[in-house]
Amino acid sequence: MNFSQTPEFQKDVKRLSKKVKTLVDDLAAAERYIAPLYQKLAPDVDVAEYRRSFFAGKRAAILPGSTDKIEIIKMRLDTTTPQFRQKLRLVCVAIVNDDSVTFVELYSKNDKSREDISRISGYTPSTSP
Repeated sequence: MNFSQTPEFQKDVKRLSKKVKTLVDDLAAAERYIAPLYQKLAPDVDVAEYRRSFFAGKRAAILPGSTDKIEIIKMRLDTTTPQFRQKLRLVCVAIVNDDSVTFVELYSKNDKSREDISRISGYTPSTSP
């Protein structure tokens, strides 16, 4: 599984890491949660069940604009920093057949309430043949 970050995402991380000291570790944990969504797991692990539980509730959602080859995921980024607990959102684009995930946006709900659709669409590969 290949994880990459857009230049804008890296700026988001730099800005937020001044307030959220555990951010780098929190992002590494998010990678560990996201990877099983697109990798083959052990034969006794049900990927469909993992996906169902991952997207259940308010933890994560697949955003509009997703296709069978590309998924746009918005998820709550868990952190141990008390003032940002349940406040950070991570938006990433997963290219299903290519085993790659690109982190596009990271924001705090203290700063803004919604993801930037224009930024996401700039990193979503065209689905036309």
